[in-house]
Amino acid sequence: MLCIKVKKLTILTIMLFAVSSVLFAADSHAQLFGELIGSGNKIFYGMRNIIYAVAGFGIIAIAIGGFFGNLNWKWLSAVIIGLMIIALTVALLTYMVDGNTNGAVTITDTLISG
Repeated sequence: MLCIKVKKLTILTIMLFAVSSVLFAADSHAQLFGELIGSGNKIFYGMRNIIYAVAGFGIIAIAIGGFFGNLNWKWLSAVIIGLMIIALTVALLTYMVDGNTNGAVTITDTLISG
């Protein structure tokens, strides 16, 4: 006996509509992803600058502890590994997209020259 389940048919229809709207959208998604990339860049730059400043205070605190004979190698290694991950994020992203950004806003080095 053939039985149609309305709930399953509705879910399948909604999923099919969502997939088709994503796959067959013209250039409407380009502006959305461009704004998303721009917002991601702003957040990344801001967070990276904050992380560098806080890590600087952390390294100073660890150095002061080392001057008084209480060097915590676990904290020092955690700060160094964290800074390496933040600094290498740009290279990792460039490697993952194969260096082909096609004019999109890219995350670049934030080294400020004096």
